[in-house]
Amino acid sequence: NRITAIYSKAKVCRPNEPTKCLMYEPGIINLFAKSRNYSELLWAWKGWRDAIGPKVRTDWERIIEIENIGARENNYTDEGAAWRTNYQVSNLRGKVEKLWAQLRPFYLQLHSYVRYKLKQEYGDHVNLTGPIPAHLLGEIWAMSWLNIYNLTKPYPNVNAFQVDKGMKDMNYTTHDMFVLADNFYQSMGLPAMPDNFWKYSMFTRPKNRSVVCYASAWNMGHDKQGKEDKILYRLKMCAVVNANYLYTVHHEMGHCQYYLAYNEAQPPEFRAGANNGFHEAIGDTAALSVINPTHLKKLGILKPVDAETKHQQNINFLLRRALEKVAFFPFSISLEFWRWDVFSGKITNQHLNAGWWENKLKYQGIYPPVERTEHDFDPASKYHVTSGTPYIRYFIAHILEFQFYETLCKLSGHKGPLHLCDFQGSKVAGRHFRKMLEMGNSKHWEDILRKLSGSCHMDAGSTLRFFKPLTQWLTTIKYNHVLSSILLRFKLLLKGVYSPENVWNLSDQWDANRLLSTYDCSYCRRMDKLESSETEHNLSRTKRDVESNEPLLSSVRLEDEDANFDLFQEDEQTSQKAKNDFFDRMIGLSHLPGMYGANTFNVMITAIYSKAKVCRPNEPTKCLMYEPGIINLFAKSRNYSELLWAWKGWRDAIGPKVRTDWERIIEIENIGARENNYTDEGAAWRTNYQVSNLRGKVEKLWAQLRPFYLQLHSYVRYKLKQEYGDHVNLTGPIPAHLLGEIWAMSWLNIYNITKPYPNVNAFQVDEGMKDMNYTTHDMFVLADNFYQSMGLPAMPDNFWKYSMFTRPKNRSVVCYASASDMGHDKQGNEDVRIKMCAVVNANYLYTVHHEMGHCQYYLAYNEAQPPEFRAGANNGFHEAIGDTAALSVINPTHLKKLGILKPVDAENKHQQNINFLLRRALEKVAFFPFSISLEFWRWDVFSGKITNQHLNAGWWENKLKYQGIYPPVERTEHDFDPASKYHVTSGTPYIRYFIAHILEFQLYETLCKLSGHKGPLHLCDFQGSKVAGRHFRKMLEMGNSKHWEDILRKLSGSCHMDAGSTLRFFKPLTQWLVKENKRLGNKIGW
Repeated sequence: NRITAIYSKAKVCRPNEPTKCLMYEPGIINLFAKSRNYSELLWAWKGWRDAIGPKVRTDWERIIEIENIGARENNYTDEGAAWRTNYQVSNLRGKVEKLWAQLRPFYLQLHSYVRYKLKQEYGDHVNLTGPIPAHLLGEIWAMSWLNIYNLTKPYPNVNAFQVDKGMKDMNYTTHDMFVLADNFYQSMGLPAMPDNFWKYSMFTRPKNRSVVCYASAWNMGHDKQGKEDKILYRLKMCAVVNANYLYTVHHEMGHCQYYLAYNEAQPPEFRAGANNGFHEAIGDTAALSVINPTHLKKLGILKPVDAETKHQQNINFLLRRALEKVAFFPFSISLEFWRWDVFSGKITNQHLNAGWWENKLKYQGIYPPVERTEHDFDPASKYHVTSGTPYIRYFIAHILEFQFYETLCKLSGHKGPLHLCDFQGSKVAGRHFRKMLEMGNSKHWEDILRKLSGSCHMDAGSTLRFFKPLTQWLTTIKYNHVLSSILLRFKLLLKGVYSPENVWNLSDQWDANRLLSTYDCSYCRRMDKLESSETEHNLSRTKRDVESNEPLLSSVRLEDEDANFDLFQEDEQTSQKAKNDFFDRMIGLSHLPGMYGANTFNVMITAIYSKAKVCRPNEPTKCLMYEPGIINLFAKSRNYSELLWAWKGWRDAIGPKVRTDWERIIEIENIGARENNYTDEGAAWRTNYQVSNLRGKVEKLWAQLRPFYLQLHSYVRYKLKQEYGDHVNLTGPIPAHLLGEIWAMSWLNIYNITKPYPNVNAFQVDEGMKDMNYTTHDMFVLADNFYQSMGLPAMPDNFWKYSMFTRPKNRSVVCYASASDMGHDKQGNEDVRIKMCAVVNANYLYTVHHEMGHCQYYLAYNEAQPPEFRAGANNGFHEAIGDTAALSVINPTHLKKLGILKPVDAENKHQQNINFLLRRALEKVAFFPFSISLEFWRWDVFSGKITNQHLNAGWWENKLKYQGIYPPVERTEHDFDPASKYHVTSGTPYIRYFIAHILEFQLYETLCKLSGHKGPLHLCDFQGSKVAGRHFRKMLEMGNSKHWEDILRKLSGSCHMDAGSTLRFFKPLTQWLVKENKRLGNKIGW
């Protein structure tokens, strides 16, 4: 198009000498590579921008406008959003920012060192405490600083990297570089470039025409013969013989290797890179092995140096690499973040140049050496801006190349410093590399990344390990007086753990974990005391208990009121996880003003909840508590008015009494969250999951499930219409009190009303347990035996001694089922406990297995992990473990083994399955929208989106939106219906339960496969499978020692939560509901 034509023909001409001009390649490139004349560099820098920017700006603005129109036509907010979909992750910008946060401390050290060296060269033109003039960094865009290597070389007398000279001495041609690259890939077992590659590629600049020289690789399809061996791959560049182009040749040929691999292995729809960053990373990975002292010495291009100078050689080499690689990271994001902000309208057409230079200053620490205004358009000086080529791929590629490189080095058997690895000739590495290339984009890129690297996540750790010797050198040399890059410093003084004179700078993850481990010698003893206090507190709710336990609750976690948490020194290895561990486990909110009061409020409102009763009108002695009274009423009663009385009475007994205190708790928790650098308490809660945009991920999972839920909702509404007549509208939402449970969280208790085949007794578990004279204790023994049958350990003696299985008769307790890790008793024995008020029925049989799953998790990671990793991979994992087992237990196959269920006639097998699955769906599928309606509401309260004046209205708006239910009587802001749920009054995060319900089906399906199950998924019982148990235990033992997505992969094979297992479990029911709703003429939705 016109603007790329302007770019390709651009020249910079000498003042008053119009015939003495430089094009970009090779003229300007060579000038910036060799010249150290401040004025000459400024002339070329300014001239290049002036030759392009003003000429293309108007057209470029119009292109952005048109691209945004097209994006919105395709339901994207803007073109930037459309580009980002290639990566199939929510909040890509947030992920990139996190990677940059890992790299930035190292970049700041590099920037400071380079600035110091430039000061020596250019004198007063460089300010030792400010940004660097943009034209002094050896390249027209300051994208790579490689050309100022000779100015910045740490050991000038050590000739560690004279590649250009070596290639010249060996009479290399441009064609030789391409042959060298082809041989490199072939040495690993990858295919040779086809004949058409050599026939049609452009290796050097043509002499008879103007071309765009920017290096690129092309997949041209097939030639006219259309034969498979005639696929056309081409490279286009204007190469000259030097180290930079040797790198570029290997990079571009990497694209061609990718084309060859997936074109051969995949159907057309999957013939593409896993993402655009992958495509850029492939050749870069190989090039890291090539532009490397080890490899170049093999080729004879580099000569060996004296062994005494080996350390200096390494530092020189790594500095050279950093000037090229590390300097690129902030360049790339400064460009792409600017462009995304232009697409979104955050940067307007009136501020295009100003926004560009703001980003350059923020990320790169550079500034324009002459005044630039909005008459200029400096972004157009970069080809990718004028051509409209997305650029974040290059940042991602530079991250991935080091991850791939480290993996291939390990596969090749490399030992020693990472930066000296050369995997040329390794068929093992090549075989794994080729397998990844062959996958194209047939799977999510994070799964493809896992196939090679073992991790689903992009991570800058490999980059930092590559440069570790240089990082250490930069931080120790004696120019540090000029650094202006100190970020944060954390001094931890703990009386009784460390004396005030001991100042610990937590400079890396290892130091953080060492301190945590040392601290935990004391911490674990304190936690035993705290857990005992909190457990007794939950088991005994009196005003005296509140007053006596409060000092423990507010101070045991941090006994030293004088503990001084200052700042956290941040470097390339300090993980957010380490910082979160310190704040969450050692500080929490107890050090903040007002937290004593917050704990008091919390204790008081949970006490109100635990004692709440619903009493008959005019009969104050005839009252029901939640357990077992209200539970039983909703389970059995079909009296519309009686259910309404209990539904309203329960909410009236709690909500108005706790609302003011609850609002104050939210206020204090938000203060604490902001003190710890979170936007609000909801954001702090979400960090447990270590993913950006958790809400977006949950919304996507719900989008998978919602069509099935709508079918279920429609069918249930029809059945309730038959039961309650005009109280139910067949086209609207359902009255909230008719679904068999006080919160409509589970609809299990209306199974008898909704049963598809009433005459088929598919699930009479309560009756079966009663017939077999089960006690509550028997249910716990049954659960213990289940886990033991898979090879997991028995519950320890303290479990049976101290757990609470039934409601005590002599005191009020919080009955909500929970499991506790009490640490160890005085003799050092394990102490895990369960607290619940169980009765004998299928629901509690499920709950017992669920809670014992928590205990199995405690036992596994307490044995296998140091204290800092003794926790669930995330809170959702902790909830999912027991649910996974319970899916195998509350199951016709298993219950028939136990004799609780009797076999039915074989002719009724289909009807039995549909009945069972409907029962399961009433419990499981109905829960999904309940859980997100609650937690999304609470997150919106924390964020201020829902204000204190609209708490109840916001609650019911969510209930309508997600669950399709509404209050059966008018509710106003005098009420506070969220408090009717224990997790709201107690301040317990709830999204874990949604995630747990997703994970339980994923984990269940995996364990079923491991156990050798064949047949419908919902009939699997993996009891007794030692293979499944062994894999399950291994996952449990990992605790939170790795990112939860990597832990999920270890068992399930996928890094991602996915509702597919849930839908496969319920597939027969889904098919039946679609047909039945169609037959009945039921409306879908409300």
